[in-house]
Amino acid sequence: MAHFSIYLFWAGLTTAVIDVALYAAYVASASLSFRRMSAQTSAGTVTIGGATGVPNPGIGRLATSFLAFTVLFLGGQVAARWAATGHAPIANLYEFTAAFGFGIAAAYLTFETATGQRRVGVVATPIVAAILGIATLFPTDIVPLIPALQNGPLLTIHVSVMMISYAVLTVAFCGAVIYLVQGGEGRRRFASLPSADAAGDLAHKAVIIGFPLLGLGIALGAWWANSAWGRYWGWDPKETSALVTWLSIAAYFHARAGTGSVAGAPGIRRIVPAKIRHGWRPDPMWWLIVMWGLVMFTYFAVNLWVSGLHSYAGV
Repeated sequence: MAHFSIYLFWAGLTTAVIDVALYAAYVASASLSFRRMSAQTSAGTVTIGGATGVPNPGIGRLATSFLAFTVLFLGGQVAARWAATGHAPIANLYEFTAAFGFGIAAAYLTFETATGQRRVGVVATPIVAAILGIATLFPTDIVPLIPALQNGPLLTIHVSVMMISYAVLTVAFCGAVIYLVQGGEGRRRFASLPSADAAGDLAHKAVIIGFPLLGLGIALGAWWANSAWGRYWGWDPKETSALVTWLSIAAYFHARAGTGSVAGAPGIRRIVPAKIRHGWRPDPMWWLIVMWGLVMFTYFAVNLWVSGLHSYAGV
């Protein structure tokens, strides 16, 4: 089963790479489709042409189909690896990164189906392919779990919830990228991409789901920490980084609240001058960019380069 899981992984990586090209072609087709319009003037009939901004639906359906194949292959890889190891395949960086790629693909496919925002895939699918490509850099050997990880239920629940939250927050990041590229609320610089309002709405919906999931994952981690190390919280680098990530999302909600945010609190009004409190602030969506950067730091940098109790990279 271990070898079969590797074959499924490579099949998923292959379809993910094809998906990158298909979603790019789908978005590009919106700029390549033209419509002719005629108008009667005093000088006669004038005909002009312009891009419709409507992508080719056939390419879109093909892109979504290949994304579904990616989800199926990677889901099969996770199941086969689970059968081979006897535990959830989220115990080292190869296993978790492969599962993370599966989670992002599945989360994006779910949001695409629910919202109809297929063109966001032009940002999401390269991330899936990149995550899977990074997974190929880690050893695939199956090794015994270290003592701290030998708690089957908590290992599965805690790490799975964290992975799902990261995957959903990645979808939020994709929406935020398009929102900012389009120029912010009410704007649409590129007709081939979703409007800023549509992308921002997708990002906000994903954050509403990802934020409590991340909080739940942190709480489950504290429960596990007490079982494994005899304390709920020890300011371990991974714990601290995950908490900072969660707080960055809280900052997004505060920034989105505008004048009703923490900046209007009585204590803040006494300390911070009105000129500063009511001055220019960056768009709240920038917090989602910061958030995703912190997710990547928490996952890769802390696992690979920062020593701590969560150093289970397996490299």
